[in-house]
Amino acid sequence: MRILLLGFGNVGRAFCELVQNKKEVLRSSYGIDCRFTGIATRSRGCVSDPGGIRIQDLLEKDSSTGRLDSGASGISALSVDDMVSGMEYDLLVVCTSTTIRSPEIPTAYIRSALDRGIAVVTSNKGPLFLACRELVDLAKRRRTHFLFEAAVLGGTPFFSFARHCLTSSKILSCEGVMNTTSNYILDLMLSGSSFDDALLDATRRGFAEADPTFDIEGWDSAVKGSIIAQALMGAPPVSLESIDVQGITQISVGLLQEAARSGGALRLITRVEANCDAVSVSVRPEVLPAANPLSRVHGTTNGALFLTDTLGEIFVAGGGVGPRHTAYSMLRDLIEVAELIHAKK
Repeated sequence: MRILLLGFGNVGRAFCELVQNKKEVLRSSYGIDCRFTGIATRSRGCVSDPGGIRIQDLLEKDSSTGRLDSGASGISALSVDDMVSGMEYDLLVVCTSTTIRSPEIPTAYIRSALDRGIAVVTSNKGPLFLACRELVDLAKRRRTHFLFEAAVLGGTPFFSFARHCLTSSKILSCEGVMNTTSNYILDLMLSGSSFDDALLDATRRGFAEADPTFDIEGWDSAVKGSIIAQALMGAPPVSLESIDVQGITQISVGLLQEAARSGGALRLITRVEANCDAVSVSVRPEVLPAANPLSRVHGTTNGALFLTDTLGEIFVAGGGVGPRHTAYSMLRDLIEVAELIHAKK
């Protein structure tokens, strides 16, 4: 499997390292021999090698020079556009930074690869928020595959769970704790920290971005809800402005403690519901009873509760913070793509 990787930040590096560490397992258990034939970044250069880039050399060169194209393994490539549209590869992996307000560029790269019949795996939420159904339909028309496990509930088998374990089921609703930064902050506040101190702690530990506004005001959760609505319920794309969103900035320690005394918990809940011919998405803090499994989703864990027409309620949860969790979700998609391609032969 020849891989073209877009993005070589924390997630991209973690993905390369994970693929290298699992090289023998991938070969012996799944029959996959992975080669990174191209790696592209927006500001640190691009590199390609049909014979396979030496990842360890590239990591060392990137660490010492801050560039990928300064004498490391491989040949300096002209541009990302040329690589996506002209190179020979079997899988495009897109783990560039999410840009919800302007996702057109990574969307164009994904569309270009799918149009060539090349499978795509992505962790970038932007193209999914903009055009999830369009890209899924394009993959079907071109008889290829488009998977995005890493984009929502990183590290937790969410879309793959729905795809493989809820076969033929209609998903009536999905509610979840989908932002680990907010969840971690709420747990610290319950222990007595102020909001500001909890946010500072989350930032120091790398759970929150330098600008955590997108997380704590609920917009990250809203984007994930929109992606779920499109991917699992066939809804059209919606603007952020049309989603009912409330974050956690106005939550007090007293309110959290009152919820705990009643046996439940306050959580930032993303709710996606199918109503007749429409799908609604909302994000708001809710006091959950102890009987709701989401009340027991703590810290940097995330989780989702599906309501289906066949099995009733089904709950899935897992760890969801850090580049390695995201990288593992992409590795799981890589394996599934390889198995689907092999099944065609």
